Amino acid sequence: MRERHHLKPLDADSRGGLHWLRQWLNLIFIIGAIVGMIWYVKGDHNTAIYILIGAVVFKFIELTLRIARL
Repeated sequence: MRERHHLKPLDADSRGGLHWLRQWLNLIFIIGAIVGMIWYVKGDHNTAIYILIGAVVFKFIELTLRIARL
């Protein structure tokens, strides 16, 4: 039987030096997504689409930093 492998938890050093920036980018994405959804339901659909696309851009920036391990 194979021995069970345990991953060690991430410490502050292994998350990367720009962890605080990634957190802010995630926060901007979440707020943009919520505002975009509310705008879509209550307001103009075209404007909501632009807001949601802008939120996704912030998520792609955060994803790029995460993949690059910065």
